[in-house]
Amino acid sequence: MMASAKRTSFMHRVWRWHFFAGLMVVPFVLILSVTGAIYLFNPQYDAAIEQSINRAATGAGDSIDAKAVLDTALAQNDGSRLVRLILPRSDADASMEAEIVTGQGKAMTLWLDKTSGDIMHETPTDGRFMVFIKRIHGTLLGGNLGSLVVEIMACWAIILVVTGLFLWWPRSAPWWRVFMPDFRDTKGLRPTLFKLHGMVGAWVSGLALIMLVSGLPWTQVWGEGFTRAKALMGLQSPGQVWFVTLQSTDPHAMHDMGATLWETENRRAEEQTSTPSDMVMGEPLSIDQVVTQAISEDFAPPVWVQPPRGENGVWTVRGMNANRLLQDTVHYDRWSGEEVMRITYKDNNVLDKAMALGVSFHEGALFGWPNQVLSVIAALGVATLSLTGALMWWKRRPRGRIGVPPMPADKRISLGVGALILVLAVFLPMAGVTLVACLIGDLIWSRVSALSVRQS
Repeated sequence: MMASAKRTSFMHRVWRWHFFAGLMVVPFVLILSVTGAIYLFNPQYDAAIEQSINRAATGAGDSIDAKAVLDTALAQNDGSRLVRLILPRSDADASMEAEIVTGQGKAMTLWLDKTSGDIMHETPTDGRFMVFIKRIHGTLLGGNLGSLVVEIMACWAIILVVTGLFLWWPRSAPWWRVFMPDFRDTKGLRPTLFKLHGMVGAWVSGLALIMLVSGLPWTQVWGEGFTRAKALMGLQSPGQVWFVTLQSTDPHAMHDMGATLWETENRRAEEQTSTPSDMVMGEPLSIDQVVTQAISEDFAPPVWVQPPRGENGVWTVRGMNANRLLQDTVHYDRWSGEEVMRITYKDNNVLDKAMALGVSFHEGALFGWPNQVLSVIAALGVATLSLTGALMWWKRRPRGRIGVPPMPADKRISLGVGALILVLAVFLPMAGVTLVACLIGDLIWSRVSALSVRQS
C-alpha cells in the first residue's frame, strides 16, 4: 500500500510538471515547429530564387570574371567592403552572390552576372525570407534574450516529451497500445483527443527528442557548457574555422632576407605552377587567383570566398554545404597563395563530430529529401501534440480557473525527484533553474491557497 501511495504521489507530481510545461511551452513550440519546418526547405527555396534571377543573365560565357564581379559590386556602393563571394553552384548557374557591407554599415546581398559583373538583383541580407525565418526560429526576433527564451522552451519541451511518455505508457495493457490505442469505445471529444495526443506522442517522440537535443548546441547556456565540457575532457576543436586569426607571411620581411632567398622563392614559385604562388613577390594574391584555386578544390556547394582581414590576413575558402560532414575550410597566404591550414570534418573531435551529425539532421541535410520528410513529420507531430494538449486543457479546465492538477498528498520531494532535479540541472541547466523556481512558486501558491481556505 505504501509503495502504491508513493507511486501515486510521484505520478501526480509528474502530471503537474507535464501540465505546467505544456502550458508554458505550447505557444513557443508552435512557432518553432512552423518556422523549423519552413527552414528545412532552404536549399529548394534558394535554388528557386536563383533560377528566377538567372533568367536575366546575359549568358555571354561560361568563365567567371571574379574581378569584374567584385569591382562592379563595390563600385556601385560607395565605401563598401566585401564580406564574402559565393561562387556559382554549377557551370549552369549564371550568377554568383556577393555579400557586402555598405559605407553606411548596411549588409547587402547582390546577385551578379558571373561573366559581365552586372548586378541582376540586390536585397538587404537581413531582409531575405529564410534569414528572417531563421531569426524567428533561433531568437524569436529578440536577440540574446530571445535566444535564452528559446533555450528554456526547448529544455522544457524535452521534459514535456519525456513526462508525456511516462504518463502515457500503459500499466495494464499491452505495450503496443502505446502506438495503437483503442478508439472503439471512446465517446466525447476530450477522451478522443487524449488518445490521439498520446498516440501521436508515442510515434514522434523519438524524432522530436533528436530535433530538440540537436538544436541545443546553438543556445547560449547549454552551448557554452558544451564548450567547457569539451575543454575539461581535453577535446580540442581544430580552431580557425570561424574566428580566423591566421596571418600571411610578411613579404617585406622576406625581401629583407636578401637576394638568395628571393631567388629561391622565385624558383620555387616557377616550379609550382599548379598553385597561385606564381605571382610577383610583394603583390597580393588577386581574387581571380583565389577563385581559380577555390574551383579546383571541388568543395560541395555553396562555396564561400572570404577576403583577408587586415593588411596581412589570409584568404579563406569554405565549402558550406548544409551537411556538416561535407563542409571544408582552407586558408591561403595572401602573398604566396600557399595553403596555410585545411580543416575537414575528420579533424573534429568525437563530440563535435556527433554534434555535426545532429545539426545536419536538424536542418534536414544529412541524407537528402528523406531527412527533410522525417523532420517535417517531427515538426507536424509536435504541433499536433501542442494543439491537442491545449484543446484538452481548455475542455477540462473549470470555468474561470486555470485548472492546475492537485498537489500530491505527500508534498515532500522524494529522493528520486531530487535526483531528477539534479540531473536536469546538469544536463539542461536552464530547465533545472526554472524547475527549482517553479517548485518554489508551486509551494508558495499551495501555502497561500491553504491559508485562504482556512480563513474562509
